[in-house]
Amino acid sequence: MHLPLANGNNNKSSNAPASVVELPRNKLHSSLFHPSCREWLEPHLHPSQLIWPVFVTQKVEDKEIPGFRWIATNRRLQRFGYLSPNMQYGRGDKGTYPGLIKKLMELVKKGLKHVMVFGVVEDKDPNGSMADADICPVIECIKSIKSHTELCNICILADVCMCEYTSHGHCGILRIVNGEECIDNKQTVCRLANIALKYAIAGADIVCPSDMMDSRIASIRDILDTSGYEHVQIMAYTSKKASVMYAPFRDAVDSTFKGDRKRYQHPVGSSSIAMRALERDLSEGADLVIVKPSLFYGDIIHQFKESSNIPVVAYIVSGEYKMLYDYGQATGDMNSVVRESHISILRAGATVLITYFTPYILDNLHKW
Repeated sequence: MHLPLANGNNNKSSNAPASVVELPRNKLHSSLFHPSCREWLEPHLHPSQLIWPVFVTQKVEDKEIPGFRWIATNRRLQRFGYLSPNMQYGRGDKGTYPGLIKKLMELVKKGLKHVMVFGVVEDKDPNGSMADADICPVIECIKSIKSHTELCNICILADVCMCEYTSHGHCGILRIVNGEECIDNKQTVCRLANIALKYAIAGADIVCPSDMMDSRIASIRDILDTSGYEHVQIMAYTSKKASVMYAPFRDAVDSTFKGDRKRYQHPVGSSSIAMRALERDLSEGADLVIVKPSLFYGDIIHQFKESSNIPVVAYIVSGEYKMLYDYGQATGDMNSVVRESHISILRAGATVLITYFTPYILDNLHKW
């Protein structure tokens, strides 16, 4: 398409100079010239869109996690020691999680509004009994957070699964069928519902079943509603791939798992089964849906956004975190690496981000 001629005559036989006669309508440089105008062209991240995943243990002391260790490039930090905020937080002497509470109070002042709690235990058995025991780290931690008035407005999410608590490392109860170990879906779903209820009773605002069992959303919704916790939301892990990107997480939860979970987690190359899972979870009452991992799955995030009217949550998982962190270290421009990766996920259609970079983003969001 062409602009009208400078003299208002649209006749192509005009004697006007070509540079005046034909100018492209679709010019971009003017839209990009002023920095504040460039901000109109892309999504913006707000602290309320961030969820910080944390690991809480039965141990007394806090402990670094090798896959999450930060390298201090600043000499002062190297001299005094610089620990990643992504660590195993110990319960302290009284189950109050003092290290985590201190960190949460720092981050709340910077805008943190959501924390997702994962449990780490040594006492594992085939049925994952510690998942809903009174001394479960998740339950103790939720109660501790709720007891601090400075943290009264923080939204607590609790991961609901069995893999951190089972001796075999699978996400459910196993049974033998024709000589093979299989997940007992019916027993597992019943168990997960009871775990979710215990977390809701402890004070969780959102329960997050990550097990990938069929019918678990309906079972959890039913037990919450009939027990007086209909206000508690369910954030479903709807698209969870059988990905290679979970290794640092499994170190973080001291997983005993060997093998794969391909019989209940989704093939990495399939989007159709993710859409079937979305239809299932929406029909069962999910309030939010997760896509995990996220960096390689923008297509699924976009499909979920277009096919539902509830928030889509993207989980930047531990392996993705490690890749981005190492690349940020290599380039010397961590801020740009973190910004580009996280904004791209919002662009794909995510509303909320679960990310281990949350403390870093809260410190650097003003630069974005």
